[in-house]
Amino acid sequence: IDCSHRPGPALARQLSRMAIATYKRVNGKVGILQLDDGKTNAFGQQMLAEATECLVAAEKDLLECHGALVIAGNEKLLSSGFDLKAMMKGPKEAEALIAAGAAMTERLALFPRPVVVAATGHAVALGALLLLTGDYRIGPSTVGGKPLKVGLNETSNGMRMPDFFAEGARYTLAPQYLRECLALGLIYDAARAQVVGFLDEVVAEGKVLEMALVKADELAAWCKHPAFIENKRLVRRPLDEAIARGRAEQKPSDSLTWFAKPKAKL
Repeated sequence: IDCSHRPGPALARQLSRMAIATYKRVNGKVGILQLDDGKTNAFGQQMLAEATECLVAAEKDLLECHGALVIAGNEKLLSSGFDLKAMMKGPKEAEALIAAGAAMTERLALFPRPVVVAATGHAVALGALLLLTGDYRIGPSTVGGKPLKVGLNETSNGMRMPDFFAEGARYTLAPQYLRECLALGLIYDAARAQVVGFLDEVVAEGKVLEMALVKADELAAWCKHPAFIENKRLVRRPLDEAIARGRAEQKPSDSLTWFAKPKAKL
């Protein structure tokens, strides 16, 4: 399956554009969702729509074969987070992006087969939250010869993090580092990101996708269906409930206290 070649309604309106999120089966039981806009993999409406549609296709495909999913970015970034230019167009545009991003991360958090997130490059803001949805996360020690950057940098961008995203961090990161991660919004290198809880494994630059595919193949065989999803729900249910509660209780304007200038740089 390659959902860039078989678009549904969400993608049909964008046939004139090159797909920036694609899904395909790469071997017997492993599928890969690739994010690549040729730039920073910022999540605008097109990226979110295509990624979500690919997740729907991946879920159907990998349930049928009892497989596993790899999510990867390009050689520079897994993702830089939300498209800030799109968010700055106005509150309605920002709210729509946040809602779409929340829906995508919720789907990932309860994906019914193992998810290996391959941080092929830096992972910041929503890119870092993608790591937190994975069942196993692999990143490189360096990107382009320089230290990997991982973190939730909303504070330095002047943004109040939506409650439901903060809950994702609360349930997955080492608790003693929540102040650093959320309040200070620090950016970590690979070794520190592994300690804090963003990564499970650090490998050499250029080996991330290769090792992620190997791990996904192992997990596809190890994680029997339906035991995997039933046991995953035991772990993820409190997170899912907290996210749902946060989305219901938070006023849209709470997360839209935009943006300090000058904008923080990656």
